[in-house]
Amino acid sequence: MTGPPEFRDLVGDDLPAEERARLERVHELLRAAGPPPELPPSLIEAPDRAERSPSWLPRRRLGAGLALAAAIATIAFLGGYLAGYRHNSFKVDHEISMRGTSLAPGASGLIKIGERDASGNSQMLVTARGLPRLPERGYYELFLTRKGKPVARCGSFTVRPGTTNVKFTVPYAMARFDGWVVSVWSPASHGEPGPVVLRT
Repeated sequence: MTGPPEFRDLVGDDLPAEERARLERVHELLRAAGPPPELPPSLIEAPDRAERSPSWLPRRRLGAGLALAAAIATIAFLGGYLAGYRHNSFKVDHEISMRGTSLAPGASGLIKIGERDASGNSQMLVTARGLPRLPERGYYELFLTRKGKPVARCGSFTVRPGTTNVKFTVPYAMARFDGWVVSVWSPASHGEPGPVVLRT
């Protein structure tokens, strides 16, 4: 009968000194701990899985249960999506068309305005078509006008080629104004409305 293997027989001679010392400490700790306890007789043979099937759900009903769970998950997802969609949509009270100026003759716009809510705010969906992309740090601004001059800023946006849709919420009483314009903002504007590219 042979004893436990020597450390050198297990790892060889080609280890760095630091790694060899660390492994030798671990080897000595394992030898001091001794062999694991004997396996109890009750665990010598694996249990029969057929005898251990869950009694609360017969096998023939497992597929139906999974299908029901999938259906419930789908309904919950669609319900959340529809609730969020309704929350983000609004009833359109009226629409206003915009046309391009000489700076953007092929451009057009449409503003859909919702009814004022209990707090006095109105939601708007602004659709802009054909506006050119602006240089970096440039963007467009939507204003309400009085006597044709932009006086109330409603929001700012950038565009992509084709059609761009943006939503704004504004607190203004629309009857106090006579129109709308979209102007170009750039760092050179110094906070003032820039050249007008769309107007009502």
